Amino acid sequence: MKKLFQLLLLSVGLSAISYGGYLDDWTDDQFCGWMDNPSPPAHIIAEVKKRGISCKGGVAIKIVKAPIVKGSILVSKFKSWTKMLRGKKPIYTTKGGTQIKIEPLNDEKSITLNKLF
Repeated sequence: MKKLFQLLLLSVGLSAISYGGYLDDWTDDQFCGWMDNPSPPAHIIAEVKKRGISCKGGVAIKIVKAPIVKGSILVSKFKSWTKMLRGKKPIYTTKGGTQIKIEPLNDEKSITLNKLF
């Protein structure tokens, strides 16, 4: 009885260890080869979505989702405002091309209106 229990425990342990993902060894291009078929299997579709790839003509295109950090947006806005206040960038530009700039750091502090004709 003890040997039967050990054999059962060993077989369950080995099957659990060898149950790793069989799709892990596949390349992204191999999945895209399957995705070109008219009706790819559901587990192939799920793996493609899980890996985050897009297929075009049997070739894998990796989709990278970069996180948008609130701090980086604020820093870029601050840099833009700084350029505007130093006169390096126009404060306002119309659709017609008219620009309003200020130059507060020169000897002559001024507001410039550039209108294109």
